[in-house]
Amino acid sequence: MPYIKRTVYAGNMLEIKKYYSARYGKKNNGIRAERQEVSSEKQKEINERNAVEKLTWLLNANFGAGDYHVTLTYAESSKPEPEQAKENMRKFLRKLRAAYREHGSELKYVEVTEYENKRIHHHIVLPYIDTRILSSLWKHGGVHFRAIYSDELSKLAEYLVKETGKTFRGSVVSAKRWNSSRNLKKPEIKKEIVPADSWRRVPAPVSGYYIPADKIIVDVDAFGYPYQKYTMVKVSEKGRKKAKRQERSLT
Repeated sequence: MPYIKRTVYAGNMLEIKKYYSARYGKKNNGIRAERQEVSSEKQKEINERNAVEKLTWLLNANFGAGDYHVTLTYAESSKPEPEQAKENMRKFLRKLRAAYREHGSELKYVEVTEYENKRIHHHIVLPYIDTRILSSLWKHGGVHFRAIYSDELSKLAEYLVKETGKTFRGSVVSAKRWNSSRNLKKPEIKKEIVPADSWRRVPAPVSGYYIPADKIIVDVDAFGYPYQKYTMVKVSEKGRKKAKRQERSLT
């Protein structure tokens, strides 16, 4: 039974998923296990995982080391209602767009707002800009910066999806898990049918990339089919030694 190989190209990341589908082959040759029952909790986990996956692709395609994850908070004296917070963010982004333009660059962003779980606050991922400019534009409370040090942003995607999970499920303020600028690059996704019954148990990186050990997932989907998913990260100067160690371990 052939399998499907899906490759996602997103910035310095390549994500590969190998999986089976009943569409490509009438016989499963013993590959398929018993189909799993999907409870509402399990479905919620699947939805969360899919959201993290898509946000990871988007972040990796557009941001990386040297950019910022910024948290905007409100002072005790200026706690807004949800609709006002939404308007505050709209005005902030308008000013921020003008500031980037003034300094010869273009604003692109991914933004999420937590309305339900804690006091209202905003998270926004941005390209590098002088932190003093950002601080001067937010008049409602604190501005907290976290420099991005990695070119692989799945952990940040996990954090943002988890942070706003309750808002997304229960709020009428936001019907989307995140908001983003229209100028973001979209990840490139390619699929191919591989005429083989199985794949390599330990994946090997392509030239110029390495595979972090915690980025290899082997599991079974809800239909009982096994799959393998792993992430390759483009080798930076810091990553060259790790890549060489990995290559030696595979020989």
